[in-house]
Amino acid sequence: MLLPFMRHIRTNVLHPRAFIKKYGLSQPQLAELLGVSLPLVRTWFARESPRQPEQRYLDRLAEIDALLEIKKVIDEKLPPHLQELFNLNKHSNS
Repeated sequence: MLLPFMRHIRTNVLHPRAFIKKYGLSQPQLAELLGVSLPLVRTWFARESPRQPEQRYLDRLAEIDALLEIKKVIDEKLPPHLQELFNLNKHSNS
């Protein structure tokens, strides 16, 4: 079941515009996440003649999206007693 999902990662192209909408990010946050300059990100969102992101950035967004989707599934399916094991930071900050 994991192998088809991993294949899906590479085929799931998510444009930066869709990514920031899905995760509620700003353009500066997207730039930081990808490790690129804000002016580069702004070219992808330009009203006139927006620039198409390079494939490597689209691939990175697809990977991040897949990891966040996996985390969501784990958070939903993991029994509470196991979730507590992975939330050690919450207990140490209290």
